[in-house]
Amino acid sequence: MTKKAPSRPAKPSVKTRHSDRLAAHRTWLARAVAVAQLPISKGGSPHPTVQVGAVLVDAKGRKLVESSNRFAEGVDRRRPERYVDGEKSLWINCAEQLAITIAARKGISLKDASLYLTLEPCAPCAGLIVEAGIREVFIPAGALRRYASLKAKYKRSIEIALVKLAEAGVRLTAIDAA
Repeated sequence: MTKKAPSRPAKPSVKTRHSDRLAAHRTWLARAVAVAQLPISKGGSPHPTVQVGAVLVDAKGRKLVESSNRFAEGVDRRRPERYVDGEKSLWINCAEQLAITIAARKGISLKDASLYLTLEPCAPCAGLIVEAGIREVFIPAGALRRYASLKAKYKRSIEIALVKLAEAGVRLTAIDAA
């Protein structure tokens, strides 16, 4: 009786690896949504119409930091005049700004990190993303359509941001939530 050679496990197919990565991207995007929707007292977004979440992940797929668009620490979010149309954006910081700042305070390098956002970044945040060394930004497919109430100036800011990211070599990848 001849002895059979021990069988080797099959190498995972590219399709499986792609599927695993896609699942991980969807998980991180879902976490960004969850962060934005946390109670305000737990760091969720106080913005009445545009709640944005951000999660920074290192090259090995580990969460570094997360944040939502919110008032800076110590700034009184309860004052109603700070929610007046046309002034909210002057009071509420972007989720990606805060995530990058939190990482900087903790001494965390963002070189080659990935950023998961619930909405495309604005022009100033795109500059911060590039300067921080973030290599890729993931957003939900059709994110901008879900924020149809955005004013033209913010839509224009996002258009400029996309150009900044592209010129600096930062990939922007839209992921279907399905």
